[in-house]
Amino acid sequence: MDKTRAQKIVTLLLRDKVLIKISDELVFHHGALEELRRQMAAYKAKSPKIDVAKFKDMTGVSRKYAIPLLEYLDRERVTRRVGDERVIL
Repeated sequence: MDKTRAQKIVTLLLRDKVLIKISDELVFHHGALEELRRQMAAYKAKSPKIDVAKFKDMTGVSRKYAIPLLEYLDRERVTRRVGDERVIL
């Protein structure tokens, strides 16, 4: 598939909110982000706070993806950053 057509498809999926842009470089499927919200809710039952290392262990992602995902969760008011940790709301 050529680049122009791929960009059009991604733009349509973003407009229809099938894909969610969480940073300039990262786009995730809506369903994956909803699953992440469920994982955060389940984790909250164990502990009201989470740090980057625990988030990486829980999700299985590298730091490259963990930081933007946590920043997205902060913007969506799923978490709130307090120092080096996040409080799960």
